[in-house]
Amino acid sequence: MSKARKVLILSYYFPPMGMGGTQRVAKFCKYLPEFGWSPVVVTVKPVAYYAHDTSLLDNVNAAEIHRTHSLDPLRMLALRIKDHSQPEASGNPQSRRNWRGNNLLNRLNALLNWLLVPDTKLLWLPFAIFRALKIMRRQQIDLIYTTSPPHSIHLAGAFLKRRTGKKWITDFRDDWSGGESQPCPTRLHLALNRYLEKLILKESDAIVGICRQLVDTLYNKSISKHATCKVITNGFDADDFKSDAAIIQSAKFTIVHCGSISNVSTPEPFLAALDSVFRQHPRLRANITVKFIGVDVFGKLTPLLEKYRLHDVVEFTPYLPHRMAIEQMLRAHVLLLLVTKKTGEEVITSKVFEYLASGRRILAIIPSGELAEILTSARAGKIIADNQHVYEIANAILAFYQDYLNKKLDTKPTDFITRYERKYLTRELATLFDELWTSGSNI
Repeated sequence: MSKARKVLILSYYFPPMGMGGTQRVAKFCKYLPEFGWSPVVVTVKPVAYYAHDTSLLDNVNAAEIHRTHSLDPLRMLALRIKDHSQPEASGNPQSRRNWRGNNLLNRLNALLNWLLVPDTKLLWLPFAIFRALKIMRRQQIDLIYTTSPPHSIHLAGAFLKRRTGKKWITDFRDDWSGGESQPCPTRLHLALNRYLEKLILKESDAIVGICRQLVDTLYNKSISKHATCKVITNGFDADDFKSDAAIIQSAKFTIVHCGSISNVSTPEPFLAALDSVFRQHPRLRANITVKFIGVDVFGKLTPLLEKYRLHDVVEFTPYLPHRMAIEQMLRAHVLLLLVTKKTGEEVITSKVFEYLASGRRILAIIPSGELAEILTSARAGKIIADNQHVYEIANAILAFYQDYLNKKLDTKPTDFITRYERKYLTRELATLFDELWTSGSNI
């Protein structure tokens, strides 16, 4: 067997940090060795973050991991909170409620987004670059791969490419200028972000994005059209759905939302519809349970529950370890998917594919676009394209409840979902690595 080639991966968000953004690179690290690539990862030391999940470390056992210091707000806050009162994903809500760093974290980021372009993680780059160069002097690194957000990480990739001559792949989980993840408080900030974005896209040997719309957008922004552009979606790991014991669904009709509540996933239209259902059918109040599991980034859920008087129906559980969150999906009868589109960017998280893999019906309150097309192709449930249509959402809740009473809710994933398995997606990435390495090996 030939010796595995090595890819240097720069990723700020990496286990034991939790939430969906870390899972993409973690699953790549898990499966790349099966396709002849050994991952060498440069990431940051422990930071203050919305959620931590030590169980995700099991996915990166095959990777060689280097953790560096940083001067960015998340790292500095972690050093300040010496009592480790930030939340560990232990499944104990009380341990997480004691952490009060979220508000401080948000305020720090809001302030520094005015001062640092493209983002606050710019203060990590000197440490990341220094460690990466040290690794590349001591080891034979064959490719460089950077994944964003934070988008500043690609500046490190550009520097390393120029310094070493290695081929470089940029992976985008979100759009840069004009996207949901990149705040631009002034026109000057936007102009600087667009300049840096074009520079990165011009220098990249390959551009990877999580959906077709994102890749097309990045390609059209690029000054140079030489780079290979490829869609590698988010996905699900079949291993995460294996269990020694069958998961038993809840006795009461249960709707579950897994994932963060944020500006791009507001629950208000759904809660307004649920309130409408109970006003029309008061007896259903005792028969329906709704669970929100994840991080309420800006603290919006509690005021909404008070507004619509739903505290007795809706349960909120802060971030759970990934495997436990999947168990909650499997116990549900219906899964709730919320996407609020504020820009032209598509928002397609790994949660979408895990929902599909669960086989549960999906109530998707989402805009029209690529995500809606995926769910339509999967025949996964009900799509409501306008989140202001409270009447339609209420009718969908009642229809799902009637199917539950009639035992007509599907509980088996379709064959359509197999194309989104993490191992399959990693094979696509490894194939791209092979092509770039072969093209660059003769230089």
